[in-house]
Amino acid sequence: MYKKTEQRNRKPRFSHRLIKIAISSSILILASTILLIKNSQKITILDADKNCQEIKKLDLKNNFSQEINGVIKKSQRLCYYFYGESGKIVNLQSNTNIVLVNPNKKKYILQGKSQIILPEPGIYSIIIQNENDTKNYQISIALDSQNEIGRYVSHQPPIRLVTNSDYNHINSQHITYNLVNEPTWMESQKLKQIINDIVLFVGSKGLPINRLSISLIDLDNSECCYYAGYLDQEPRFPASVVKLFWMVELFAQYKAEFLKPQKTLDQQLKKMIQDSNNESASLIVDTITRTNSGTKLTGEELQQWMQKRLTLNLFFERAGYSRINISQKVFPTSYQKNDQPSGRDLQMRKDEFNPIRDYTTTRNVARLLFEIEKEKSISQKFSQQMKKLLKRSLYPKAWKNKEYNAISGFLGESLPRDTYFASKMGWNFTTRNDAAIIGSPDGKHKYILVVFGDDPSFYRDKEIFPQLSRRIYEKMTN
Repeated sequence: MYKKTEQRNRKPRFSHRLIKIAISSSILILASTILLIKNSQKITILDADKNCQEIKKLDLKNNFSQEINGVIKKSQRLCYYFYGESGKIVNLQSNTNIVLVNPNKKKYILQGKSQIILPEPGIYSIIIQNENDTKNYQISIALDSQNEIGRYVSHQPPIRLVTNSDYNHINSQHITYNLVNEPTWMESQKLKQIINDIVLFVGSKGLPINRLSISLIDLDNSECCYYAGYLDQEPRFPASVVKLFWMVELFAQYKAEFLKPQKTLDQQLKKMIQDSNNESASLIVDTITRTNSGTKLTGEELQQWMQKRLTLNLFFERAGYSRINISQKVFPTSYQKNDQPSGRDLQMRKDEFNPIRDYTTTRNVARLLFEIEKEKSISQKFSQQMKKLLKRSLYPKAWKNKEYNAISGFLGESLPRDTYFASKMGWNFTTRNDAAIIGSPDGKHKYILVVFGDDPSFYRDKEIFPQLSRRIYEKMTN
């Protein structure tokens, strides 16, 4: 009886050895975690370039220059890395070629004096490599707080994107764009420097560079073509620039004989592109999607209506255009009523406080203009018609008396009057955008420039686009 009681009430005993093993394992896991956190930045740079013989961290501070020097042997690669914040300016001076790699793995080859704007937060690396004989290297790097740009950072919420699940009911038989892949563009140090200078300039005006996107294509090179951009794949609200895409799809439906060209429809197209008329744009969207705006819908009827609108996106997505939503009308569609989205147009936005809106990137717009310029969009015949619609006169008598014109406050205002200029601008009280094909009067230089300023401060500043356009023109033509 006694033995049974003792056995029932006895506390279980743990092995001291097991306790030691458990404690040791916990310590090992904790130490490994700390080491992983401590070396996470090093892992990032190792992932970026696994061929570095030496990897060192730089601790950059405002107005404090850090010197990097030593001897690099033949076929050796040395890597330095640092954490950078968006909008900071880094001053670099080097007696040898170096490669600056940003967090998105984009590379910039630099030598001598350089001033770089960090376009995004994250780990940046500096790579020194030597393919020849042993040599000395000396690099000076510093954060410049005196000239720091982007002090005003816009904190607008990120754009709400259309998801894959939204396309569940799409008809796969819808027509597609005639081009499948994005053009292959080459990198250019000249264009990168031009873009860098422009971002510096915009930031110096107190505008938020984190809401700025730029794409620049040099059409002069016979191999065609050089490209550079800044936040060029960031989805932005395009405003009336979206009408470029609707124009292209209309011509695609002409070619596929989904629609027959009509005089009245062509007149509406002209008003949509040349005058940026929203009422005409509304009619074009209705025509190419076989939909109409109206009261709220429910159930399957709403789904079918939305899928017809979403075919506008699919048309370009199947051709390699990414981060694009061009399925919604621009408002007001009626200037007299000053109307806003309602009924089924409002339903398509899903949330009144965080709505899905149109969006695209400057890279997408630059590509579309490039394909139109090269007469590859839809067909040579229709590309030529599109260029004719987009062409504008820069002589003041052609635009100054128009209340809403495409020149004043945009890329064309500061250019020589006899410059070739084909464009589509867009704006509302929260954004200022423009996209243009620009050619020098002597015919020697031609380029495509797309700029989106997605913040109310860009709308209010009616001088910034003409100013930056003139700076780019002078650099592209000299």
